[in-house]
Amino acid sequence: MMRILMLNAVTRRERKDATSFVFDTVNGLGGWIDDVQMYSNLMNTIRLTLSADAYPALIAALREGGIVVDEPGEDIAGAKSAVERMATLQITFIHDEPDMKRQIPAVPGY
Repeated sequence: MMRILMLNAVTRRERKDATSFVFDTVNGLGGWIDDVQMYSNLMNTIRLTLSADAYPALIAALREGGIVVDEPGEDIAGAKSAVERMATLQITFIHDEPDMKRQIPAVPGY
């Protein structure tokens, strides 16, 4: 069984723009987005599935787009037996904006 590839990145790109760029890049490489978790305006974690041999192209495209991906701790191109591989991409946003506040609606009965 193939382990999930964990990728870490940082960027100064605007949060929504960077997230859309990742989505478009993954889709352009024939993959898809499984889930997204947004942690205020500080960080996003994106779970994706992509052809195992497309990860080097993904990392190169993200770096060219201003999203600096750390070098993975394992050989990502060496998964010759896997057709598809899941990954998480954690993006930390570098900016001077205050934390994003969200209104939590009142729940009746509490």
